[in-house]
Amino acid sequence: MHTLGVDGGYSQRDVVEVARSFTGWTIEGPRRPAFLFEPPLHDTDPKFVLDHRIGDGGMRDGEQVIDLLCRHPSTARFISTKLVRRFVSDDPPVELVGRVARAFVRSDGDIREMLHTIFRSEEFMSSEFKKVKTPFEFVVSAMRATDARVDNPGVLARFLVRLGQPLYSAVPPTGYPDTGADWMSPGTLMMRLNFVTGLASGRLRGVTIANREPENIVRHLGAPDFQRR
Repeated sequence: MHTLGVDGGYSQRDVVEVARSFTGWTIEGPRRPAFLFEPPLHDTDPKFVLDHRIGDGGMRDGEQVIDLLCRHPSTARFISTKLVRRFVSDDPPVELVGRVARAFVRSDGDIREMLHTIFRSEEFMSSEFKKVKTPFEFVVSAMRATDARVDNPGVLARFLVRLGQPLYSAVPPTGYPDTGADWMSPGTLMMRLNFVTGLASGRLRGVTIANREPENIVRHLGAPDFQRR
C-alpha cells in the first residue's frame, strides 16, 4: 500500500507472501531497538510476490522483496503522484506525474532527479496559490516573515493543536494530509486569523516580532497567504 499504492496491482496473496518473506526480521529488544534477523523464525519455503519467485533463503528474501517493489512501475507512479501533489497541486497533473515517474525509473529511484523534474516544469512554475499551507507551514512562515524571536515555543505548539496539527501526533502511518480540503473550514480560517492577529499585536506571550513592516503583517492577515507561494 505504501509503495505500489492501493491500485498498484497486488493481490491479497501478494500481501501474505510478502509477510512470509519478512519473517525473522525483528529488533533486539525495546531497550535496544537495533535490527536483528532471527533465522529460526524465518519461513524458508519459496514465495511468489507479483509473479516473481522469492526464495534465496534467509534475510535475502526480504531484501528481494524490497528490490522488487522499488523497481516496480506502480511504485514510480505512486511516489511521483505524492511528490507532485505535495509541490504542485492537490489534483496532480497526469502528464507531470508521468514525467516524474520516468525520472524515477531512469535514475533508479533518485528523489533528487524527481524533484528536479518537478521544479523545472511549467506546471510547477504556474502553481502559485494552488496549494494551501498546512498549519505547521503557516505558523513557521509567519515566524520567518516577521523575523520573530521565540522564547516560548510552547505557545506555538498549543496553537498547532488548535489548528489541528499537533507536533508528532499524526495517527495514520501516512502522516498528516497534504490537501487543502483537510485544513480549510470556517473555524480553522478564523483560528489562523486569530493567530496572525495575536502575532502582529504582540499578544503571543514569549513571541516577539522584529519585522513590523506593514506589508509583512498584511501578507499574513490576507487570504492569499493561507496558500503556498
